[in-house]
Amino acid sequence: MTIITVMVSISPAHADDLTQCSQSFYGGIYPEFVNDKLSAKTQPLCMDGFAVMYSGVSRTPLWSAEHLTRQRLQQAKEIDREDSFHEESRVPRSARASLSDYSGSGYDRGHLAPNADMATRSQQYDSFSLANIAPQSPRNNRYIWRNIESATRYLTQQYGEVYTITGVAFTDKKTKQLAGRVLVPSHFFKAVYVPATNQAGVYYAPNDESERIEVISIDELTAKTGIDVLPVLDLKTKAQALELPLKAGENIDRSDDAPIEEPAWMLFVWAILEWLVAQLQA
Repeated sequence: MTIITVMVSISPAHADDLTQCSQSFYGGIYPEFVNDKLSAKTQPLCMDGFAVMYSGVSRTPLWSAEHLTRQRLQQAKEIDREDSFHEESRVPRSARASLSDYSGSGYDRGHLAPNADMATRSQQYDSFSLANIAPQSPRNNRYIWRNIESATRYLTQQYGEVYTITGVAFTDKKTKQLAGRVLVPSHFFKAVYVPATNQAGVYYAPNDESERIEVISIDELTAKTGIDVLPVLDLKTKAQALELPLKAGENIDRSDDAPIEEPAWMLFVWAILEWLVAQLQA
């Protein structure tokens, strides 16, 4: 009886069993809370095309999980974007975020599982649920994070499939709130696992206008967030960060023997030179 009472406080009538959407997780194993405090008032949700762990404390997702394939991304390219932000009806009203929370807040409604990954209208609609949305700095959302999402799709095209866990972290001593209800994350992260090479890495960026970003290991992410996003992986894979492709950001953590990428200004110069050559040849 005690167990039933505890579940009722989390609203079991709306809770999903994540085994129903196990295809979103590598090996069918979903993330584990290392810090038990994070599990308070959480609610797992199986969406069409991805899975979410929603927090009634922050009124945001803690993470969203996807399995990306070449076929899925090809189908996604054929669907134009239709914005349909909406409250999540499966979340109790007392715990759900509302559209008014974001109105005039100065923050974007940032997708965790991005619209551009969605292969059907149903998947796209679910991606606009506020259960998949967190307050995101405009510059972070529109530049840094957009590039990260593009880079993840690039990896999928290159290797055939990847598994991603996109989430938020609350590491600041004093957390900002929208409308006194929705907590603003201090950081966003995207963990990427490539089965073909058995390698994983994490994009980790502060939720601000700085355009900073670093690439860290799964173990480092666990230490920062209290969530083991890929518990099924072996110790070596979790300890070593895959050198993920980057299209924006300069503050990158790298090992001493890792190849150094050309700075952003040099890439810009090359782009100009290529354009001038094209004009002369036209």
